[in-house]
Amino acid sequence: MKRTLLREWQVFLLSLAIFSRIPVSESVPYSEERKNESYKYCGLVGLVVGSLTALLYYLSSQLWPNDVAVALAMIFSVYITGAFHEDGFADTCDGFGGGVTPERKLEIMKDSSVGAYGVLGIVLVLLLKFTLLTSLSSVPVALVVAYVVSRSLAVSFIYTHAYVRQTEQSKLKVAQSPSSKNDAITLLVIALAIIIGCLSVKVGLTLVITLLLFRVVFSRWLIRQVGGYTGDALGAIQQMSEVICYFILLSFSF
Repeated sequence: MKRTLLREWQVFLLSLAIFSRIPVSESVPYSEERKNESYKYCGLVGLVVGSLTALLYYLSSQLWPNDVAVALAMIFSVYITGAFHEDGFADTCDGFGGGVTPERKLEIMKDSSVGAYGVLGIVLVLLLKFTLLTSLSSVPVALVVAYVVSRSLAVSFIYTHAYVRQTEQSKLKVAQSPSSKNDAITLLVIALAIIIGCLSVKVGLTLVITLLLFRVVFSRWLIRQVGGYTGDALGAIQQMSEVICYFILLSFSF
């Protein structure tokens, strides 16, 4: 039992190292199998990052106006994650904005440089986040919920969709672990636990239904465009579903 708990803790730490800049001991065991398994804990990483961001927002709001506190929280969030998801969103904007064929879209997304579509996309999505967050009354809770749920939704594509690149060609080598079914259940349970613990039944149910509809629509569009998902596309899904979370919460005057 202790060995199992230790292994799960190490897998979580590996997930923390992949999805954030939070320091993790070099002694944590690494293997491709553990790395692929670590995706199931991305929701917990979202909980850690969201809680730290919410804490910074709260402390900042005691000293400065709300919009300043929101801006500082957003800057901190980008820093602590290394703009990991924002980079994927920008690359996806470039690929789908500048490419015509699936092959060309994937080629553009693989390019490390950022084009006009990527710049415009990331500026607009950050502006939208800022506007939504400054309009919310319960920013800390919104940050925690959105960070957990959006990351869980994005990673869920790993367990249901085909990866359209060879893993060695990807900036983030994404693959399922041998226990992918159990991993998907873990991912789902963590997200639902946060929703149930932080939101009312009405708000939580609306959020879940809306995100599931978004997942279906975006999934079909993604398959039609390139045949499946990429690491960059997962970043884009996270950013868009995070914004959807804020919209839903704001519609309930949260």
